[in-house]
Amino acid sequence: MLFSRGRKHRRRAVVLGLDGAPYSMMTKFIEEGRMPNLASLFEEGSAVSMRSVLPTVSSVAWTSIVTGCNPGKHNIYGFIDRVPLTHEMFVPTSRHILARTWIDDFSGQGRRVCSIGVPATYPPKEVNGVLVSGFLAPSLKGATHPAYLEKELERAGYVIDIDAWQAREDRDAFLDELFNAFDRRCETMFRFLGQEPWDLFVAHIMDTDRLHHFLWSHYEEGDEVYGPWFHQFYERVDRMIGDLVDRIPRDVALFVLSDHGFCGLKKEVHLNHWLREAGYLELASPQPKGLLDLASSTRCYSLLPGRMYLSVRGREHGGSIDPGAVYTEIREEISEGLRGLRDDETGESVIERVFTREELFSGGAFETAPDIVAMPARGYDLKGGFDKEVLLERSPVCGTHTYDDAIFFARGAELDEDGRMQVVDVLPTIYESLDAEIPRNIDGRSFLN
Repeated sequence: MLFSRGRKHRRRAVVLGLDGAPYSMMTKFIEEGRMPNLASLFEEGSAVSMRSVLPTVSSVAWTSIVTGCNPGKHNIYGFIDRVPLTHEMFVPTSRHILARTWIDDFSGQGRRVCSIGVPATYPPKEVNGVLVSGFLAPSLKGATHPAYLEKELERAGYVIDIDAWQAREDRDAFLDELFNAFDRRCETMFRFLGQEPWDLFVAHIMDTDRLHHFLWSHYEEGDEVYGPWFHQFYERVDRMIGDLVDRIPRDVALFVLSDHGFCGLKKEVHLNHWLREAGYLELASPQPKGLLDLASSTRCYSLLPGRMYLSVRGREHGGSIDPGAVYTEIREEISEGLRGLRDDETGESVIERVFTREELFSGGAFETAPDIVAMPARGYDLKGGFDKEVLLERSPVCGTHTYDDAIFFARGAELDEDGRMQVVDVLPTIYESLDAEIPRNIDGRSFLN
């Protein structure tokens, strides 16, 4: 049980999430003098580079952060998933999470929580405190607890997430909306920080991820027009960090973290096109949109990002592959094919590693796990659509996620810097810093020295 040691003064904690902020970039900005407030904060604690989780997308990574569990226990494998026997597709939400979260732990002990914008918190639970759902919520309607906060946030101009698609058509309008959304998010964060009683305060910033997807190459290549906007955004992030440090007492534990790293995007990789070309996937519709448009002869399909599902008899809709030796043979055949994928312009591999489900996942949700997970080589983004006629193509998006290079910082603590920290280690590390009992059924371990 959490907080069972009988301490008279139980420590409080603030967690700031900067989605997709790389450790290497943040430390570079500190060295260049671009983030003086973060630099001062880092002098008061310890920061390490951290590995994410596979598949490396925010809904999976943040669920691993808040539960300390791999997807085989918490049951979130991506932004979309399928009902195996029917091939109906759905968006996983907080209702699909099977493991306990830090919100469950604190609320269950009668301690107050304030959680703003964390992915996979829609629909909101009835927490002991305040919860504003993250970016998978379609709107503010029904995305807050208590429910009356919806109207308050609307009046304040708060938005769950920006329309990132417009960056493909009007980058200036995208930047206007991005900066405005960030400012409104900070206003809301500081209002709740000062007005709400809390023991755990979590604020997640999705706007950093949005910036990276559409301005990363402009930053990295020193573009004279849009590169400065990238730096200006992080100047605002740094001012927010300075304000946050000024507003919380010294005895409050403070953590800053991201869920994955970022790098420039070379090309998108359409794995279902490769499966079609290799004879593993066939379409039953000339304009396929989802799994129901697959022919019964399909032996394998892919969902975003890099999740491969074999058509196993008794598990998948129209499944024809018997479990056992045939399954193992076909899985290894597909894995070998993935390892051999090359960029025809450069000759470089587009897949860094291929994993079986047994290598990555364990727990009560194991049966819903993908059979194969492909990890992209740096700079390649694995897609899951069914309508593409090419394997590789460039995109208006110019930044993509990395498995490594996430950041974790703890004030007033020394972290083990052996390079082995993963996102599942965040929860036990925070709990130990609070002198709280670490749950037994999680996968992570504390990295406090």
